[in-house]
Amino acid sequence: MRDRSIGIAIIVETLVSEVERFGGELFDLQVFKQSFRSIKEKFPVLTDEETFDLIQMAISLYNYRVTEKVELVITAPNSFKLKALKTSVVIKELINGAQKSITLTGYSISDYFCDLLDVLVEKSRKGIYINLYVNDFNSKKEQLDKLEMYKGRYMSIYDYNKGDDKMAALHAKIVVVDGQKTFISSSNLSYHGLEGNVEMGVVIDSVRKASNVEELFKQLRTQKVFKKL
Repeated sequence: MRDRSIGIAIIVETLVSEVERFGGELFDLQVFKQSFRSIKEKFPVLTDEETFDLIQMAISLYNYRVTEKVELVITAPNSFKLKALKTSVVIKELINGAQKSITLTGYSISDYFCDLLDVLVEKSRKGIYINLYVNDFNSKKEQLDKLEMYKGRYMSIYDYNKGDDKMAALHAKIVVVDGQKTFISSSNLSYHGLEGNVEMGVVIDSVRKASNVEELFKQLRTQKVFKKL
C-alpha cells in the first residue's frame, strides 16, 4: 500500500463492519460492487487489487468470528460411561491455558478449588487480566483472601450487590478465556460441583459469544449490580 499511515488493523476492522452490514454475502455481484465502492470511498489510496485482497481478508476474519463450536461438558461419577468432556478437566485446561484474560464467576467456592486460585494469582502476576465475580465475598473470604491481596491492575474482584432482595444471588457459573472460549455450566467451583454431583454445561468456542458474555457483565457493573472490591 502506498500510504503506510493507514493501519492494516484499522482497515480490516472497517472491512469486517462492511461485511457484517451486508451479512457476509459480498460475493453477490451487486452487493460486492456496493461494498467495493464504499471501501474505495473510505480508503482512496488503495488500488483495486489491494481493495479486493482486503475484502477477502475481512471475509475470512468475519467467518472466523461467527464460527462456533459447542461441546457438552458434564460432572458425573466415573462409573457413568458418558461421551462428554469432564467439568474439572475443562475448567483446569481453560484457566491454565489462558494467555490474555479470564472472566470467572463463583456462586459456591470451596477449598477444593484453591489450587486453581493459586493459578489465577500467578496468571495475574504475568500480566493476564483476571475478572472474578462472586456472590458473597465475605462468606468466601477464607478461600479468596489470597486473591484479594493481589487485586490491582490485573486482578479485579466484584461482589454481587443484593440490594433490597436478600434472596437474590449471582447463580451463573461461567468461565470466559481470552475472549474466545466460554464455559457455561450448572457446576459450582467445589468438589461436588467438579467431581461428585451430576452437572451439565457446554464449552463454546466463539469470539462472538465470548464477547456477548463479557459485554453483559460490563453492563451489569455499569448498572451497579456488582461492586468492585
